[in-house]
Amino acid sequence: MKMSILLLSVIIIHTYFLPYGLFVLLQALPWFIPLLLIIGIRFLLIKRVSFKQLNINNFYIFLLLFDFSWMLVFWGLKDVMDESLVAVEAMIDILILTWAIALFPNRRAMMIATLPLMLSVCAIRLNAYPQSPLFPITKLLCFVAIVSTGQKIMESWFIKAVSRDVEKKKLVLQFRRLALIDGLTQLSNRRQFDTILEQEIRAAERNHNPLSLIMMDIDYFKRFNDSAGHSAGDECLIAVAQVLTETVKRPRDLVSRYGGEEFVIVLPSTDLQGASKIAESIRSALMSRAIPHPASDISPWVTMSQGVCQWQSGMSSEALVVATDEQLYRAKQAGRDQFKVTD
Repeated sequence: MKMSILLLSVIIIHTYFLPYGLFVLLQALPWFIPLLLIIGIRFLLIKRVSFKQLNINNFYIFLLLFDFSWMLVFWGLKDVMDESLVAVEAMIDILILTWAIALFPNRRAMMIATLPLMLSVCAIRLNAYPQSPLFPITKLLCFVAIVSTGQKIMESWFIKAVSRDVEKKKLVLQFRRLALIDGLTQLSNRRQFDTILEQEIRAAERNHNPLSLIMMDIDYFKRFNDSAGHSAGDECLIAVAQVLTETVKRPRDLVSRYGGEEFVIVLPSTDLQGASKIAESIRSALMSRAIPHPASDISPWVTMSQGVCQWQSGMSSEALVVATDEQLYRAKQAGRDQFKVTD
């Protein structure tokens, strides 16, 4: 549409500077009215509904009306300025190329838009030089072949480019996921935990909402590995991760593998009392899961020690992790299979 306005402006300016240009424009003015109406309708449609939301059949009708209005302009100019036949042909050729480039993804729309204009060029030339029909007919056939073949080539390039872009985005998402997800447990990794914790602290400062952290460690996990083997140890970590994700279900809560047999949970909008309930729920769920532990001093099943801490205003992420880790250490010192909360 912008190209059409530009081309129309060029036609008017070019005609104005011809001998008797103003007179020619006044004579041709009625031929411009349908095109101006179509352009006006186009802009009204944009205000009311996105042009992309038009029914495809209505879009084809619009293309035909648009072509017809342009053909009226060119026929009108031909009648009042026979000496500018070459200029009229050149302008139609520009319009054909514009349609071909703009509509190449839709072969039918492109042919509906370009074919009437190509026939119009041929008819104008035949009308002006009826004694030489070979050139306009040859030009018409060549244009049809070029536009049709070019559309196929450009469509194949377009499809390849889109496919490469989609594949690239998939790879980026996959690499990003690999960079943020622990490969064994499929939980968030330490890097993701550090990022989210910083974000949640900023949100808590901004909104004055509570924020709590739970840090946990599987009791006597080294003994588990030494006794049952590393393969069984990996299966134990996966099972514990499943218990955590099944217990902590809110969308913003983040369960992460902190390292080795350590896990950590970020609990936005959760005070110390709420975090303590979640810690107890984890303890009960793990006991119900009854994962055998071959070398524990406190239970035949896998247990966890937990530290719970609530973020305080002005506390950095590092300080919060250290404070939570201190409570985890207290839980271990107190006999394990329990959680300790900051005073």
